[in-house]
Amino acid sequence: MIIQDLRYSLSVSLMSGMFMLQGCSLNPNLFGTNASASKQTSGEDRTPSQFKGTPTVDLGNQLFKQGRKPEAAEVYYQSALSLPSPQRERVILQAAEVTASLGDEKTTKHYLKKIPRQALTGENQARYRYTLALLALQKDQANQALRLLPLPHAKMSAGLSSKVSLVRQRALEMGGTLSVQSSTMQGIPPELQPQPETDQRNQPANILPRAAENLAVLLPDSGALGPVGKEIYQGMQDMSNQFGSVTNSKKYATTTANVLSQYQQAASEGADIVVGPLDKDALDTLLASNALTVPVLSLNYATEGQNLPALYQFGLSPEDEARQVATFTTGRGLRQALVLVPDSQWGTRLAEAFTAAYGAAGGQVISTVAYPNSTTKNYLTTLQAALGNSSGAQMVFLGASPTQARLMKPLLQAQAPDLPVYATSHVFSGRVERTKDADLEGIIYTEVPFVLQSLQQGSLEQLKYPRLYALGMDAVTIAKNLPALTQNQRLQGRTGEISLAPNRMIQRRLMMATFKDGLPMALE
Repeated sequence: MIIQDLRYSLSVSLMSGMFMLQGCSLNPNLFGTNASASKQTSGEDRTPSQFKGTPTVDLGNQLFKQGRKPEAAEVYYQSALSLPSPQRERVILQAAEVTASLGDEKTTKHYLKKIPRQALTGENQARYRYTLALLALQKDQANQALRLLPLPHAKMSAGLSSKVSLVRQRALEMGGTLSVQSSTMQGIPPELQPQPETDQRNQPANILPRAAENLAVLLPDSGALGPVGKEIYQGMQDMSNQFGSVTNSKKYATTTANVLSQYQQAASEGADIVVGPLDKDALDTLLASNALTVPVLSLNYATEGQNLPALYQFGLSPEDEARQVATFTTGRGLRQALVLVPDSQWGTRLAEAFTAAYGAAGGQVISTVAYPNSTTKNYLTTLQAALGNSSGAQMVFLGASPTQARLMKPLLQAQAPDLPVYATSHVFSGRVERTKDADLEGIIYTEVPFVLQSLQQGSLEQLKYPRLYALGMDAVTIAKNLPALTQNQRLQGRTGEISLAPNRMIQRRLMMATFKDGLPMALE
């Protein structure tokens, strides 16, 4: 009965809080007026909310008043993605508060993980703690709720202070014991500690290899990733031959089922460092064992939350490229963007990464449009609607495959000839196709140095997966230079300029390229 009373009281409190967000409302045309063209997803494998209209705070308020709370939360979250800090974090917290009030732990945690630690200052920090406490209370964890709540003297508005008091009262009525906590991150479970983007604090010490002479390589030998694994390993072998010091590598054919046993065999045979696995499921399986005795340089990215001191993560991240485009374009004074991405999980990831970095650099995404994820669709109607809702745009950020880009770029040229188009390396197949790629003329995009160098040398056609071959080369370079990277040194790699983030993620800065007469070339 107490929980039911709490939900009713919090619904009233949430309702009154909805209208305090009016100052964070988005431009009515931010995502365009075409709801189907503006569709976005949260990045999780959840079914998108079925709502009419563009995702704005006002729409979220309307859905909440109608009792459609899960949909309201999703609309808040989607509308936040195009907002600059601190409004972005404030609206994400509103979404998380709604799902926490429903006891939806999975969605609440997903929302909260999108907030970096440096954004949690002042009332945002108090609201973050309150949301976690609310979720704990819905799970009948009264003591945990009391530990998580901010103190009464923490910086809070009257409305938030009232909600905190209500949760504290209900927790005490449930038998919780009052506990005094500071208003810092104390008491928050490790998996929900907000992670900084660049912050060395609270990071486990790096575990480095004793040497880097014996490399064990966990790669697939068969299946869909078999040919990819072979080209990565060829790049590793060719790079090993370029080092003056002794560098031996041994390949262990790896699947999700045998990854742990292959890792343990490599360790027993004296590997200094293990490179791989490539498959994400295999990597998650390996890490779940929590038994890394030899440092690992993975060739993919683990599921969020993995922060083992022996794990270094490296891959061809599309999000890194989107963030680089955002920084590059704002540096050129382009501060109003139209984002065009395919209606897919990959497109959503790309749009989210670009939008966050663009906003942090002072830019504003005025419309995000998800076009049909097919090369057989007529994109003209979608594109015309997108441009019609993007008055003032100074650039287009395009997420697209080569085939999609070849269809989209001529349409953009015809409809908005003065609007520059920026993209990621995915617009170029890695194969020389001058006739087809003539349609990409003028696109500026991120590219790995190895591809541009191989084009100049006429050797690109010798490889099926040139970027993955370069990944293999850089994996050896990184393995041999991990101590230097941990001391903030940078390496000029084949996939870009390489550095190491405090969370042991390998970061790459690529070259900027453009298409001229159907061929990529370095941007001058």
